[in-house]
Amino acid sequence: MSSYIKNTSTFKKREARFSDVSIGFGLNPFNKDLTRLTDVDAVKRSIKSLVMTNKYERLLDPEIGGNIRAMLFEPMSPLSEGILEDYIKEVIENYEPRAILISVVVQSNFDNNSFIVTITFRVDTSEALQVVDFLLERVR
Repeated sequence: MSSYIKNTSTFKKREARFSDVSIGFGLNPFNKDLTRLTDVDAVKRSIKSLVMTNKYERLLDPEIGGNIRAMLFEPMSPLSEGILEDYIKEVIENYEPRAILISVVVQSNFDNNSFIVTITFRVDTSEALQVVDFLLERVR
């Protein structure tokens, strides 16, 4: 009687530490579930979402948000850049515990009447620096 040794090597799938549903609610083409953002991408999306949220927009937690949009209708100056930086720092430090904030830079874009925001942070589970860039502009 011959004995067979079955190869039982298992691949351990790395599970995401952080997971959020994608804002677009798109479907994954392979399993038809909602697409999700994991780890660093989830934290980046959360930071951008927090910055873009005004206070009293979320019913269950009305204090979340930075009132950034109200500042977009103020005259552009170095003072308004500093105030925006402070608002952004405050909302990230208060409501995103997964991110360790390194810097927030806000630059006025006078030609387009907008602000360019660069947020540098690292996720609490990693030493790698991450950057989120986006444009703040008036909608109305």
